[in-house]
Amino acid sequence: MTSGVDAIARAGEAPLVHEREAEVAGMIRNLETWGRERDWRGSDPYDGLTATRLPRWAHRNGMARRLVQQLVKRSPLDLRPALGIPPAENAAALAWVASSYALGGFREDALERARLHDVLARLQRLRSREFQEPSWGYHWPFASRVFHKPAGAPNTIATTYAGIALLDAWERLGDPELLETAVQTGWFFLRHVPQTPGPGGAFFGYWPGDTTPVHNANLHVCGLLARLFAATGEREFAERARRGVGFALAHQRADGAWHYGEWPNLGWVDNFHTGYVLDSLRMCLDAAIDSDAIAPALDRGMAYYREHLFLPDGTPKYFDDETWPIDSQCMAQAIQTLAIGAARDPSLLADAWRTFDWSCEHMLRPDGAFMFQRRPHWTNRAAHMRGTVTSMLLGCVHLLHALRAASA
Repeated sequence: MTSGVDAIARAGEAPLVHEREAEVAGMIRNLETWGRERDWRGSDPYDGLTATRLPRWAHRNGMARRLVQQLVKRSPLDLRPALGIPPAENAAALAWVASSYALGGFREDALERARLHDVLARLQRLRSREFQEPSWGYHWPFASRVFHKPAGAPNTIATTYAGIALLDAWERLGDPELLETAVQTGWFFLRHVPQTPGPGGAFFGYWPGDTTPVHNANLHVCGLLARLFAATGEREFAERARRGVGFALAHQRADGAWHYGEWPNLGWVDNFHTGYVLDSLRMCLDAAIDSDAIAPALDRGMAYYREHLFLPDGTPKYFDDETWPIDSQCMAQAIQTLAIGAARDPSLLADAWRTFDWSCEHMLRPDGAFMFQRRPHWTNRAAHMRGTVTSMLLGCVHLLHALRAASA
């Protein structure tokens, strides 16, 4: 297979490459403007339990918590004003914004740097005070079939994205304090988040004290540790990442897929969590963590991802055996994962463009943001700051860089 850029060049239409670059750069600027106009504060798919107009019993009962959270998330009508749910800052969203500015290339250099400094300062203010080492959580209480945690409790996902943003910013700005803070984020995991032994190695939990085998959570940490190893040469980071990768590779299915987790109630395969796994493995591969083992596993995983988690027109399916709901985080993560993967397999760039084009045609709102979800009989048009706007912002930045690299 060939990339979309290669096909355009052979057809004698190289100017179309620049048109595509202008198109995605314009989309990035529109999303950035939309977010900045709202001070990067907004709703979140899972913010239902921040409601100020719920009876106390609803906060105390586990089933009621999950019901409220899912009702607010899924409702085609925005229940947040009625329930008293305010727009808020989210650490993962700000981390994605910081990474977008750090990668840059869509605004003037000085402007990107100034805005990067501002977002990093805000991200630092959201740090958890529970541990000495830097860590981050979500601004809403988290209730699922596996976890219940209070607002602000440090978790693997938010902390990893903050650490990656610090590394991205260090590579752009060269400030050694950014690298040191990222390094201390790595030590947070090694000191406070258990690595539980299992077949092939060991896995990191989702929270301090957690021993649930969730693949994307484990590999998020491994990807950050791999990048820290590449930046500092700290062998402990490499060894812990190697153990986590070993666990993940031992549990890759023969067809190339990974379940969400390794408990019986975690046995599904979905789009954006698979993207997380592939991106994290790519970080480990780039840092030369078990390259001989990762490369073929990554290729098998990407092949399964392309074949089973998209429709032919680029529509991102939610599960490998079910299309609905069509979800903005799936499309944003797909654009990012495919764009990053194009450095290894150029044909993935055409796949990224298909999903980008489909998203613009079917999920773009009149105000320039993307809607949250489409379902068979209704549409949820919310533009969540974390799950929609900032994830799509970062995905498009990766697509812009992949296009420029392919056409260089």
